[in-house]
Amino acid sequence: MLLGCGSSAERLRAFLQQPRSPVSATEYRVLPPDILTISSLHVPDINNVTERVRPDGKINLPLIGEVYVADLTPKEIEDVLKKAAREYYEQVDATVRVVGYNSQKIYVFGQVGRPGPIPWTGCDTLLDVLAQVQPTTLSWPEKISVVRGKPPQQGGYLPSKKRDKKKEPAAEPGKPPEEGGGQEVWKAEAKQAIMQVNMMKMVEKGDLSQNVLLRPNDVVYVPPNPLAAIGLAIQQILMPIRPAAETVTTPAYAARAVTYGAAGVP
Repeated sequence: MLLGCGSSAERLRAFLQQPRSPVSATEYRVLPPDILTISSLHVPDINNVTERVRPDGKINLPLIGEVYVADLTPKEIEDVLKKAAREYYEQVDATVRVVGYNSQKIYVFGQVGRPGPIPWTGCDTLLDVLAQVQPTTLSWPEKISVVRGKPPQQGGYLPSKKRDKKKEPAAEPGKPPEEGGGQEVWKAEAKQAIMQVNMMKMVEKGDLSQNVLLRPNDVVYVPPNPLAAIGLAIQQILMPIRPAAETVTTPAYAARAVTYGAAGVP
């Protein structure tokens, strides 16, 4: 019991911030297909320009041309733009705002009314997400799981028995990783932090101690309750039989419909 409590406390610490904050501590990094708006007082060519980040991580700007912005913060993108604009202007400035937060997502699966990805806004709590997706009557609200994977969370990794993380030379801002390095090479199986949450404590008793702030790529899984799990298992077993049964019963229904229709019975 003591070991179980200890491991549960460690899993909870992986999700909590010290001190607890009303906003996520995760720094927002631009990725496709985010939408950026750029303004500048001294560089009119890029003033009031709105660009969507392309799948290759670049945006195409007047005068400056193509700029690689993927995995950069808005402040880092401003520095890249000012450096490029100095080739044409003596006094440069740039302000970058993200107006379309499309790349960072939270993923919800299981017995909910609206499964799938949800845009991450930076202040999404677990209760916020559950209120949006609406767990169904088949759900087990006392056993909801939140899974937080460790890097790399995107792009996959090469599993290996040895934990060996190497980092290539830092990429030059504004250039793709293949041109300037900066990619982390993982040769270890990724470990994840998993927390189990009782939603009913939050809803019925107001216990928000586990109402954690979610981060990009967090996965929320709402499992079926025991009775629903048995029903779903039986449904899977009967799936191969159901099409055959329908082929037998369908002609009978069709013949009856034709007979009733000919007799004028709706």
